[in-house]
Amino acid sequence: MTIHWVRGTCPRCGSDQVLHHVIGMPVLEAYESSPPWVLWEGCTGLGPERECAECGHAWQPADVGFAEEPEAWYDARNDEEHPDDPAPLRVVGAVIVRGEQILVARRAAGRSAAGLWEFPGGKVEPEESPQQALARELREELGAEVEIGWLIGRGEGTAGDRALHLDCYWTRLLGAEPAGSTDHDRLEWVARTDLRGRDWAGPDVPIVETILDGAVPRFRAR
Repeated sequence: MTIHWVRGTCPRCGSDQVLHHVIGMPVLEAYESSPPWVLWEGCTGLGPERECAECGHAWQPADVGFAEEPEAWYDARNDEEHPDDPAPLRVVGAVIVRGEQILVARRAAGRSAAGLWEFPGGKVEPEESPQQALARELREELGAEVEIGWLIGRGEGTAGDRALHLDCYWTRLLGAEPAGSTDHDRLEWVARTDLRGRDWAGPDVPIVETILDGAVPRFRAR
């Protein structure tokens, strides 16, 4: 039995110093092949399965990144099979900063949520971390190369019959500023206070409120 251990990165700060907490009794081969960053908690483990040794963030892997479709469950008492709720749609957004200004984007006509303001970004695909997905989306959408900073927070909404989870990150440009967007008809650099008074997409509203409450950009030390 060969196990390919993937350490991953922290969804908050981006560090690769991730600890895996394994709950339950281990298979002998897995225990013997595990690297030192895998911690076997046994049947007494209760906490989240992942922890960042650098920033202290703890999380469940199922709540981060691409959401797999859940399986139907069987009710043996009533001999019925019940489909589970659809998996959340996981999207990521970039709060791109330039000095004291922030880049905001308005959804173009013909797009979902047309006319609403949002932070640029897009969907997380299989095998991607949130940071990888955001860097790819900004490259495709804005033609921009970026540095992804710390997680700001999560906004929630719906997309059809699915829950939508939006994780937004502090971001800064590494090269030329974007001249346009494939998904938006307007890009604006605005002061923090000018985030008020716009018609924001619902999932972005908690992020806007966090910024207006005084959250400051944070990036890993180079």
